[in-house]
Amino acid sequence: MINLLNDLSPLCFAPMEGITDPIYRKTVHQLYPQWSHYFCDFLRIPSVGRYPKKHILKHIGQDIFLDQEQKSKTGYQILASKNSLLKDFLSDFNQMEFRWLDLNLGCPSKTVCGSGGGSSLLQDLKLLKPIVRTIRDEYPGFFSCKIRTGFSNDNELDSIIKLLNDEGVELITVHGRTRQDMYKTKARWDQIEKAVKLSKVPIIGNGDIWEAQDINLMKEQTGCFGVMVARGAMKYPWMAELYESKQFYDSPRERKKKIKTFLTQYNKNCEGQFAKPETLVKRNKAVSRYLFDDLPGGEELKSTFLRSKNLTQINQLIDSLAN
Repeated sequence: MINLLNDLSPLCFAPMEGITDPIYRKTVHQLYPQWSHYFCDFLRIPSVGRYPKKHILKHIGQDIFLDQEQKSKTGYQILASKNSLLKDFLSDFNQMEFRWLDLNLGCPSKTVCGSGGGSSLLQDLKLLKPIVRTIRDEYPGFFSCKIRTGFSNDNELDSIIKLLNDEGVELITVHGRTRQDMYKTKARWDQIEKAVKLSKVPIIGNGDIWEAQDINLMKEQTGCFGVMVARGAMKYPWMAELYESKQFYDSPRERKKKIKTFLTQYNKNCEGQFAKPETLVKRNKAVSRYLFDDLPGGEELKSTFLRSKNLTQINQLIDSLAN
């Protein structure tokens, strides 16, 4: 097996459905390579049929093969259920020589849980075990799982961590909420600390990292091996840069300049990728969901951005940010 744990306290950009697609990840990597690792959003493994190899490649992005540094830092996340044809998928996937495969056991969405995937598997470890074992038996690379602390409560966290350890998972990311919590409660870092003490393999902590200084707070309070950032990374795609520089905060003017730089580069990378201009308008709005939060005048900027009807209005707002 390949060891990807050479990083001392890695800082990971979380997989987020509909956000961390190839264009978004490429933009983050170009501008802020201080992130230790990135992940694609999950690919659902089918229960009928087989994906063409080009579909598996398209999901993570063909361009990744042109940038070996980005490829080496990127984990491929999948979503599976008891009926998923994992062996067929892994037979094709293994030919592509991706070094890191991550199993999504944390998605709380009603659709995903209703189909027996994501965090729903945390409530039935008899169903989870053969899925994890199949991946470990069939996949020779680095294998991790991203979990919540449980489905309806935290009572099974001990058993979940033990199962993943026993079945050969090499790293576990723990989001400090249950599925029932969704995102309504504050992440329970004490449960991440508990996982650290229980696990024989490294634990990545995840949940409520909103500012660069929160990274050190989580490490100190939980003892976690590394930290993964999700919504906070959408707010500050440059958070790893802030953290590495030990600056932690931007002035409002500097933050606006960085938002402008990020959106300008993102749109440059989007050129020619979408047949309809309105698709790019929607993408700009999606990736900007948290960018303006806690910025003086940010609510007005965000509202103006989200009301934009075309690319001209989007670009005018972006151009005005550093004025």
